[in-house]
Amino acid sequence: MRISSIAIITILLSCTAPVTGQDSWYGSVSGMHLMYNPAYAGTAGTPGLNISAYSFFPGKGFGLGSVYASFDGYFSSLHGGAGGWISDDMLGDIMNDLRGGASYAYHFRAGRDVYVTAGLTASVITRGIRTGSVILPDDIDPFRGIIGGGADYISQAPLFRFDLGTGFTVSGGPWYGGISVMHLTRPSLSDDNSDHNRINRLYTVTGGVALNPWKEDVTLLPSAAIIAQGDQFTFFLGSELSWNGISGALSLWHVTDGFTSAGASLGWDPASVKIILSYNYILAGGDTSFGGTAVARVGAAFSFGNVEKRRALHIIKLPRL
Repeated sequence: MRISSIAIITILLSCTAPVTGQDSWYGSVSGMHLMYNPAYAGTAGTPGLNISAYSFFPGKGFGLGSVYASFDGYFSSLHGGAGGWISDDMLGDIMNDLRGGASYAYHFRAGRDVYVTAGLTASVITRGIRTGSVILPDDIDPFRGIIGGGADYISQAPLFRFDLGTGFTVSGGPWYGGISVMHLTRPSLSDDNSDHNRINRLYTVTGGVALNPWKEDVTLLPSAAIIAQGDQFTFFLGSELSWNGISGALSLWHVTDGFTSAGASLGWDPASVKIILSYNYILAGGDTSFGGTAVARVGAAFSFGNVEKRRALHIIKLPRL
């Protein structure tokens, strides 16, 4: 078996960071709120497009990466927000998970300054395997070398699975909070629909507040998140500071039975476009011993149109870094 294949299979079976509980962990939910909780659809007021590319353990040669894109906005004719998202998790040279979904969130006023949204997302998961890159022990002849490519052992047809998720948010003035449950159908990512290959339900709790501690053009966005899937928990804490179109952020997150990482991010916002760069470094290894960089991210966020003045109190200012 090739060294690269051994490394990838080892990552898929034992790594608790980028493929936690069969879901990739991107370092934070910032910029990806719609995928984690459909109730955030339209809460920014203006339509927006988010695009990100991630590299996990860059420089280690594992080939682990992801790309993500989402679009959502508030539409008065729907009495709420709607949008769609898509992600492609590339798990080395052998496997990739392509996911996409559409979300809708109903917005209503629950008090004088309190707003609640209830959201639902329907999605499709496609798992593809490059059988030509898979080499098993029976494919190796001691005299002739590699004689096969795994095609006889693994189905070449991609898997298609349907999934559902739901969530809620509540906000009042500068603060907000959300809770969601994803993978309600618990789809199985295997041909035989075996239970051990079913995706565990993903529970997410997020919250934050928008502060103007010094002057109007300075915004501080502290946020926190707890993610639970199977027997694994992830805790995230961070804060973003914006001033005159320039943003910076610091974050800290910990994966139980995994590792602890600290991150720094920079953003530049010339009018309606925000350019994002993020870097996360492993502080403590836990059960993983890779060390060095955990996640690197580059992204862009686009805003379109103007916020409706009559809904100004309902806008949730989410951190993007």
